[in-house]
Amino acid sequence: MGTFPVSSAFVGRAGDLTALENAFADEQTSTVLIGGEAGIGKSRLAGEFTSRLGQNVLVLVGRCPEFGADGVPFAPFIAVMRSLERQRGTDDLAALLPGHPALAQWMPRLAARAGPATPDSDPIRLSGEILTLLEQLALTQPVVLVLEDLHWADDSSRELFAFLVANLAQNQVLLVATYRPAEAGGGPLRRLIAELRRNAGVRVVSPRPLTRHEVGRQLAALLGREPEPGLITRVADRSGGNPLFVEAISLSPEEIPAGLTDLLLTFLAGLTPGARTVLEVAAVIGSPVRHELLAEAAELPQAALYEAMRELVGRQLMLTTETGYEFRHVLIRQAIYNELLPIERTALHARLAKVLRTRTSLLPAGAHSAELAHHAAEAGDLPGALAASWQAAGIAAAAGGHSQRLGQLERVLKLWDQVPQAPQLLATTELGVLEEIVDACARSGAVERGIEAVDAALAMTDTSADARRGARLHHRRASLLSQTGAGPGEDLQRALQLLPADPPTLERGEVLAELAVTRVFSGDANGAAADASAAVQVAEQLGAAALAARGYAYLGLAAAHLPGTAAGYFIKARAAATAADDPQTLLNVVTWESSVLLAAGSYQAAITTIQQGLRIAHETFRFAESAPVLLVKWAQALTALGRWPQALSLVDEVELQELPPLSRAALLLCHAQIALAQGDPATAQSTATEAGKLLGGGQWARQYRLQLRAVQCLLALQQGDQAGAAQVLAETMSENDSAAALTKHPHEAWPLVVLAARVPNAPAALVALAESLPTASPVDVAQRAVFLAHAFATAERWDDAASAWHALGQPYDEAQSLLAAAQAHAAEGDRAAANDALQAAAQIASALSATPLTDTAVRLATRARLSLGHIPADAQPEPHDGDRSTGFGLTPREFDVLRLVAEGKSNRQLAAELFISANTAGVHVSRILTKLGVASRTQAAAVAHEHKLLAQASREAAGR
Repeated sequence: MGTFPVSSAFVGRAGDLTALENAFADEQTSTVLIGGEAGIGKSRLAGEFTSRLGQNVLVLVGRCPEFGADGVPFAPFIAVMRSLERQRGTDDLAALLPGHPALAQWMPRLAARAGPATPDSDPIRLSGEILTLLEQLALTQPVVLVLEDLHWADDSSRELFAFLVANLAQNQVLLVATYRPAEAGGGPLRRLIAELRRNAGVRVVSPRPLTRHEVGRQLAALLGREPEPGLITRVADRSGGNPLFVEAISLSPEEIPAGLTDLLLTFLAGLTPGARTVLEVAAVIGSPVRHELLAEAAELPQAALYEAMRELVGRQLMLTTETGYEFRHVLIRQAIYNELLPIERTALHARLAKVLRTRTSLLPAGAHSAELAHHAAEAGDLPGALAASWQAAGIAAAAGGHSQRLGQLERVLKLWDQVPQAPQLLATTELGVLEEIVDACARSGAVERGIEAVDAALAMTDTSADARRGARLHHRRASLLSQTGAGPGEDLQRALQLLPADPPTLERGEVLAELAVTRVFSGDANGAAADASAAVQVAEQLGAAALAARGYAYLGLAAAHLPGTAAGYFIKARAAATAADDPQTLLNVVTWESSVLLAAGSYQAAITTIQQGLRIAHETFRFAESAPVLLVKWAQALTALGRWPQALSLVDEVELQELPPLSRAALLLCHAQIALAQGDPATAQSTATEAGKLLGGGQWARQYRLQLRAVQCLLALQQGDQAGAAQVLAETMSENDSAAALTKHPHEAWPLVVLAARVPNAPAALVALAESLPTASPVDVAQRAVFLAHAFATAERWDDAASAWHALGQPYDEAQSLLAAAQAHAAEGDRAAANDALQAAAQIASALSATPLTDTAVRLATRARLSLGHIPADAQPEPHDGDRSTGFGLTPREFDVLRLVAEGKSNRQLAAELFISANTAGVHVSRILTKLGVASRTQAAAVAHEHKLLAQASREAAGR
């Protein structure tokens, strides 16, 4: 009789174990990914690590089921939370959670203690509660959460794991996940691993194959004696150093099976019939195996079942878990499953489907329906599979698992034509299934599949007979197309035509709102205002506060050229968003409000609004999705205000590769503008080129493409290439069809018109555009003043331009106009005025470290025999954060972080205080610890007090 051998020796993993122990001790490490092929020993390594942590560490383990992608959403986390409830008690958990927690939907006892989950509990709230729970637990003891088999995780579990990695700010929590890189492919797991590996707080451990010597040590432990050298060589060659294969081969050293399946099946030899029957049933169920389901499906008396399980566990073919069993290795299950005859597999699947239909309480609702659908399909029971998949899709939707919902709906669609009674069975139509697929795609981000499903649904819809459905489908397609960057096309207009105005419907209001924002981006302010007003009217009739908030915000966008009017609309938008109690809507309102303030030149007000939005994003766990646009606007405001070190610091802090392409491009353009002004054309060129690659051809990127063209034109002028500058302007006109097309974006068009006034042989149509181009904001008025100064070339005109920029607080533009005014005053013979203007320009240029502008001032002073005057010390250029070295080499930003660390703030708290991500905060803390030469935050605070660094931090903050 063969016994599946398990080595008691932990061989060849000392370095990997040390890496895990170091990660646990390192406050800056939040996550360890253990990646390797099947059988390499990932789970054994994780188990050895957690077994050595001691009683004071809370260890939580969740395993992703083999059919996780099609099963219940959040399956491994449900197991983790229920295990936590058993360890700590329901009352302890309830004390750490709000009333009616979203987690109550997973834990009946918690629901009874804290109240059932509210109907509007969404995945974001659920994720936030788990994050909060882990961080609260870590205040009293270290926590290690192990997620096994991440390659089998359902989409919801993957997203939750990524959320925890991105937001975990408590250094007493360590996440550990095992996965198989070979199963990542090109899908979501590969993208997740790539994203996580860029995180400074993530470490990767990749157990390597055992060496020949290590194979010998494992064989010695398995055989209880020293193996022969020839045996070690043969086993090492055949196993490739995979510990599982070494274990398997060790029992048949003379007759090694040719294939892995045959190899693994040798360990079934000698099993009793009852144990073999149970093992085959378990293989069809899939790992992990719930005891209750196995007991029903095995059709054995209880005593015989227990005897069979004792045999299987004793032979190390299966392991026990809290709820049942799991295979020693999935390859064993696969080998057993594949060895069954097709008729045997079909019969067992049919038996399992029958058990699940008659015993609905054996599994949680979502898992029950999903597994029933799987087994019914494999058994050839297509009607049963169809009905179960439809039910599983509904349960997944209610739990927020829209990726799982989509998978089940795709099975329904695939089976539809094969089940003639499908409409009666599901009480719906094929068109209804397609609509569900469209909704699931929209909610799960499967944009391309969603567009395909809408196309198919529209082809089946007679919009003249069913106008509402046609409108709904056109609306869905418009939203999906917008996510591709192509814009909504004609679908929004078509949807509006199909929807009746009376009685008003929420769908019509939503279409009107989306039309409004589309018109804003296309430059049609009047049309946007009309659609937004109509959306508000619908919202007020229906009492839809969230829709009203968006409508008022879009009215504010449309009225951007009327600051007072826009401000009134945004006050109403904020009030409606607050009444809706919808954080995402409030964030949207704040984002649009900051955009209007920025365009109007109200930069400080914009920054205040942006910081409010970032704080809301932190508090509602929406920083990753909402922060990018706000950070872009913050950088743009800082750039305009001449606060360039802060702007560059902000760009440096942002993890650019994690931002959407448009946001990345916008930040790079800010960097390019500053580099150009400071005389670094190489950096300006490289960042502008990278930004250009990120900007696609969609209408949403047009404004940024115009900004890019302005940077390219200025680059050419700075290098003395006037022909190249003229070519850039000509290409701009060609891209936008005509000068009239630019009038839709006056804020971005005015700088190009001003450049056209400077560049010889610039397109005449672009110069002539100044006559008709609107001045929609004080910034546009200042640009027009510069254009007129170029046109008339008088000192008075340049003084007017400088005054306009001074009123806006844009020092670089003011200095440029002052320099031109000095030259004009000198030409007109007013040397006193020329001196005043030149000295003011030189002081600003020096403070900004705008080298080309300073050089021009020096040349003018020499040529016109003017005085640059004395530049005060406080006007000297402020060095970039990365260039300034103070106590211990800390930068001003690091002093800010150190001050908060000394106050005992966690990464999350200091991130919220400084309006940065928790990941960025962690990077700053890590750098501070390195510079101070300490290992912990407590030691950093002690060093800060000892060397009076906190007083220096206060001076740094006051100086900024």
